[in-house]
Amino acid sequence: MTDALSRAWDAAAQFVALTGEQVRVSQVAGGVQLSFRVVPLADDLHLEVLRVLDESDHYGHDGSSDGTGELWATYRESCP
Repeated sequence: MTDALSRAWDAAAQFVALTGEQVRVSQVAGGVQLSFRVVPLADDLHLEVLRVLDESDHYGHDGSSDGTGELWATYRESCP
């Protein structure tokens, strides 16, 4: 298992535990991307989701001003 895939699976498990949402894992150029639906969370869980996102190489939110949408995180392969 590659470093990016290992990190992504670890994060996916944490996101599922925190949000109860299904997490999609996709191969992308140079790494692995996770995405999952935004759901309302208590403040402490919200902070934990942000902590896990911060461990990724790149993350963001695709959504609208009403708070719906998806969060995503990318984990890049290490350069040799």
